[in-house]
Amino acid sequence: MNRYYTVGIVEDEVIERQALRMIMEEKRPVLQVVFEAEDGNSALKMARQYQPDILIVDIQIPGCTGLELCQELRQEGYSGLIIISTSYSLFRYAYLAIKLNVLDYLLKPTGETQILSVLDRCILILEKNEQRKEKEQRLEEHMIRTRYEADRRLLQQMMDGNEQVFPRLKEMGFPENGQWQACWIVQAWSMAEKMDTKEVVEIYSSICQIFKQEFFVFVKLDADKILLFVQPKEKRDKFLLYTMLRCAIWSLKQLTGQKQFCYVSPISNSLEQMKTSGSQIPENLSLLPMISRDFICYTQMEQRPRAFSRDRYIFHMQKMIRFLKDNRIRYLENMFFSELQDYAQSEPQKFWEYLHIFFDAVVTVSDSRDLSFVMEKISSEGFIEDSKQQQEMIHQILIDCRTDEEESTDTSIDQILKIMREEYTSDLSQAEIAQRMGMTQTYFSRMFKNKTGKNFVSLLTEFRMNHAKELIAKEHDITISELAEKCGYTSKTYFCALFRKTVGLTVNEYRRRLENER
Repeated sequence: MNRYYTVGIVEDEVIERQALRMIMEEKRPVLQVVFEAEDGNSALKMARQYQPDILIVDIQIPGCTGLELCQELRQEGYSGLIIISTSYSLFRYAYLAIKLNVLDYLLKPTGETQILSVLDRCILILEKNEQRKEKEQRLEEHMIRTRYEADRRLLQQMMDGNEQVFPRLKEMGFPENGQWQACWIVQAWSMAEKMDTKEVVEIYSSICQIFKQEFFVFVKLDADKILLFVQPKEKRDKFLLYTMLRCAIWSLKQLTGQKQFCYVSPISNSLEQMKTSGSQIPENLSLLPMISRDFICYTQMEQRPRAFSRDRYIFHMQKMIRFLKDNRIRYLENMFFSELQDYAQSEPQKFWEYLHIFFDAVVTVSDSRDLSFVMEKISSEGFIEDSKQQQEMIHQILIDCRTDEEESTDTSIDQILKIMREEYTSDLSQAEIAQRMGMTQTYFSRMFKNKTGKNFVSLLTEFRMNHAKELIAKEHDITISELAEKCGYTSKTYFCALFRKTVGLTVNEYRRRLENER
């Protein structure tokens, strides 16, 4: 169960705010006040940021009424529990509060007993909601496991050539045998010999999440590899199909954090071809030749339609790589977009091939690029005619390219740690720093963990707790509230809980130990 539930207080009277905070800190420590606001504008901003479990709102506040604030939050999808506090007992207020799904309506002056009664009711509702979500999660995991087992059995039947699978495949929407565009995908996998059920379910869910929009997917997890059989839901141009697979697999590798090789078989047009190509997949995947750094390998380059000759492919590839290494990103963007437009108007096949070379060049120079969004872009209807959409995609891919991945990453992590050391007493978040560094949150999180060995919150907490220990040693009379504020926490209760968890002692116990050592 969750140990803390968050609370936001919107009240223009300072005494009222302090009274509510004091009651919760002393009587209901399970409730953590994450923000206080005295007007509607700041309240709206902070409610959007913190999304508190409980929101206590006074009706008469500067900027807008409390009910208008609640109405706007509800329209935006806020689902927390709302308690209205007011000196007015007018029926129209109560009626509007009911329409906004307000939990309770408190009339001032409100006694401590009444406030605690409402807060206890909130805690009970939140605990029940948490229990319900846990049950739903367990049920969902069970359903995923069941589907996985069914898919695994069907996959095995297909590999065995069992003709009884055809009726079921037809029901699922597969085309008639002979009109397939199926292929095998094999990814080497660094698995422990014994994986628990939860890990298997998470891997299976991740794979299906990536592929399910465009493909029928069957997955088999072995000790050292993932074997997928994929069949497009709609017949595609062969090159476009391979391009979509490349992007989907890149997304899979980003999600799982794997760097092992990946193999894609030739496109099969029947169950017999599919079985043959699957049986030819070598056991030792590391022996497969690679044509690019994104670890997606094909048996033979000539088996895919090519608008460019091999020499032209190499020429364009080397040219793009040279611009990327020289950090001539803007020039490459303009040049590539101009040439892409020429091919779109005159030779559509070369358009897709040129796009393919561009992807190869980007991942060759920087194999940490997250290109998962590309699949949705290039498979959208009318992409080849939509120059604006093409330019946006190219710009998005190139905007954060780096010439030297390691050097850039080291520089970035130094800048991030500097920000954290200098600003850890402020309301610092991973999303904010990622935005300032021009990174996606996914890339930021992975890079930070790889370089520091810790996640962002853990290291930020470490900085703050070390600062807290220094303050306790220097300022003997500092209060816990002052200590929490100087370390970047708005809640004294939450600070105390973190301090005890990190240091192993309460603040007072740690203070007494320092005094004894002196």
